[in-house]
Amino acid sequence: MRRDNQQTQHWSSAFRLLWARSTLKRELQHHLTHHASRITFSICAGCLSLTAAEIDPTKLPPSAKLQVEFDRDIKPIFEKSCLRCHGPEKPKSHFRLDNREAALQGGDNNKDDIIPGDSVKSRLIQNVARLVEDMEMPPPGKGEPLNPAQIGLLRAWIDQGASWPEPFPVEERSFVFAPTLRWIHVEGNEKKFRENEGMKEGWATGIEEFQLKEQLDNGRTFTARGRALFQDQDYQLNLKLEKREVGFISGGFEQWRKYYDDTGAYYRPFQAKPSYDLDRNLFLDTGRAWIDFGLTLPDWPQMVLGYEYQFKEGTKSTLQWGDVNGKNIYPAAKDIDEHTHILKFDLTQEYRDWRIEDNARVEIYDSRTRRDNVNSFSSGPGPDSVVSTREGFEHTQGMNALRLERQVNDWLFLSGGYLYSRLDGSASLNQMTVDAAGTPVMGNLTHGGFWSSEEILLQRETHIVSLGGSLLPLEGFTTSLGLQTEWTQQEGFGNVNLDEGDPYQPDNFVHPATLRSDLDKQKLSGELSLRFSKIPWTVLFAEARIDHESIGQFERELGQQEDQFGPLDSAFLRDTDFTNLSGDYRFGFNTSPWRWLSLSAHYRIQASDSDYDHRLDFSDPPTNSIPNEGYSAFIRNRKIDGDEVQTKLALKPAKWLKTTFTYKLLSTDYHTTTDPVSTTTAVPGGGIQAGNYDAHVYSVNAALTPFQRLYLATTFSYSDTRTLTAQLSEPSVVPYRGDVYTIISSATFALDKSTDLNAAYSFSQANYDQNNYAYGLPLGLNYARHGVIAGVTRRLTSNLTTNVRYAYYRYDEPSSGGVNNYAAHGVFATLTMRWP
Repeated sequence: MRRDNQQTQHWSSAFRLLWARSTLKRELQHHLTHHASRITFSICAGCLSLTAAEIDPTKLPPSAKLQVEFDRDIKPIFEKSCLRCHGPEKPKSHFRLDNREAALQGGDNNKDDIIPGDSVKSRLIQNVARLVEDMEMPPPGKGEPLNPAQIGLLRAWIDQGASWPEPFPVEERSFVFAPTLRWIHVEGNEKKFRENEGMKEGWATGIEEFQLKEQLDNGRTFTARGRALFQDQDYQLNLKLEKREVGFISGGFEQWRKYYDDTGAYYRPFQAKPSYDLDRNLFLDTGRAWIDFGLTLPDWPQMVLGYEYQFKEGTKSTLQWGDVNGKNIYPAAKDIDEHTHILKFDLTQEYRDWRIEDNARVEIYDSRTRRDNVNSFSSGPGPDSVVSTREGFEHTQGMNALRLERQVNDWLFLSGGYLYSRLDGSASLNQMTVDAAGTPVMGNLTHGGFWSSEEILLQRETHIVSLGGSLLPLEGFTTSLGLQTEWTQQEGFGNVNLDEGDPYQPDNFVHPATLRSDLDKQKLSGELSLRFSKIPWTVLFAEARIDHESIGQFERELGQQEDQFGPLDSAFLRDTDFTNLSGDYRFGFNTSPWRWLSLSAHYRIQASDSDYDHRLDFSDPPTNSIPNEGYSAFIRNRKIDGDEVQTKLALKPAKWLKTTFTYKLLSTDYHTTTDPVSTTTAVPGGGIQAGNYDAHVYSVNAALTPFQRLYLATTFSYSDTRTLTAQLSEPSVVPYRGDVYTIISSATFALDKSTDLNAAYSFSQANYDQNNYAYGLPLGLNYARHGVIAGVTRRLTSNLTTNVRYAYYRYDEPSSGGVNNYAAHGVFATLTMRWP
């Protein structure tokens, strides 16, 4: 629930490559279950609508000679072979086998599908025995035929009266209501506590859970569920009214709050004030509201028409810290006011064994942000200047996604899709730099002076086509293949003012400019997955993914601009082609020769090779032209090579003990090739190893039940990581190395039939430091965090349960000079009422 719903990303990822990632048995079970409804009406109707032709009883398997029990003998057959098409959801021919009353009524054309006491004349038996051509059940290629023993059990069940245990009575109304109360006291940095724990200190009340379900007349069902934690601005309400085989209306609202600390970085040499804060309560509220109308008529396409509204409002901290005497430690924040309206239409249809899905979206987006970044050129208490930035962006985006898939037979599955997206947007910018008194500051002291643009236009069009499939070429061997291609064209155009100096003086340095930026992107991706399961108790697997991407980027300032002093020297032109070839390869095995032991391991290789062809890089005309020396035009190639090894051992030496050991090794190398650059600092060019990252990760998990009423579980993990960069005789670039420890433990003890005791402990620690105080900001983080929770759950009656918990939180961060430290105590109480 707590997530940022990025609609564009959601629809792009919906059409990534589709290929299997499991063994053949699991693959086929998934597709047959998910796509069972594509078995057409005509086939299933024929299965249950035999003609009046006489059936030779001698061709039927004999009835089983035992007393049949439905749950033991019949229910597993229905679940495996029948309910995919004849369950409660859109049953074919309206013939249902999920309850006795519906089964004895038969389908659309038959009332004698099941005749209690006479299995020979029951058409269900005739169908599953496959005695009439083109009326077999399950149809050929749609599932394994029933064997004689299974048919014999079905015959015996019908001959014995087709008994069916009475289902549990469906409650016409059920209700859950759980009010909660808490109190938290914090000693230390309250804002850091809110950011880490997601809660606000002090008293808080709310409803932890609310749920209502009511069975109405005419097959209608109404459900409502939600929660409301008032002090945390955490709300959720989901409503749904549904009528079986007709449709539904659903809607709801949810909102949650994310807290942020307002403290900046810590720099120990500044004795007077080594850290700063904004003295503001920072938080961001994120939420959405929606309503959907669904149509689920039998034998019709399933359609859903909906509307959704999303929003983000509030202020969050950023890492664009302001300058204090040459050190970027002054905290910064960003005001956000973001709104999105989404119209959607989804259609799903089964046609001749093909499942067809069409999903359409229209998104209207509007965003307004504000940032006030403070700079101080002394370690004094107040800022010297503020860079105030206002940004606006709005767009309308239409998207349509079409997907087709089919389980051709037991060994072949096919899928394909197409996504089209078009975005039209505009943006605005206004940036002004003033000193503490509000007086404009000269641009040479800040990043920009008085930059503004009323409208920057953006247009983007994307086409994505994907094909996928899985097949069984040999017994025990599964192959999955996927291909995806993408074309994107983007055009940007706008008029901007790059002004510096005093905006209120006539000799202000004015630089109006017309800018153009075009981007063309092509990407081809392919993935292959192989599974081999013929070795006893072992599965071998291999996976490969290859991406080839090319981008053409063209940027320029149109026209030669002049002011009262003559031609300006800030026009530019850049034409860059970028190509990237990346691969991701993984192979390994998992085996379980004994029930108490399983072992898995894999080796993974990741490689990325990028080339930059700077066809033109032209700036500062006409006298100071330096082709291909502007950042980053001198970079020619970049390579990233990564290796990963992981192994996992699971042991269950006794019924009361299960342990798991995991080890992972990560290693990544970065290489860069540049052209010679002769500006203020001579760079000879050539290839260098730009960086290296290594990590070792160890983890142990154990779950044990030393006696019946006690359950214990714990997980310990440790990682050792190191990052090195090319120093090039620069002492400010130093190794970045540290360790991370994590412990999560829990215990539950059933004191008696009505009382449970429970406890949990969590711990994490990281120690990353860089010893570069003399040359720059000491990047790094060193902290230890503890959490302890102990509670008791008491069942007062069958409908009333209480839960009381005590919690202790502690956070220590030496890398912030102790400014972010806190200790907190909390008491939580919840009363849960259920009816009936």
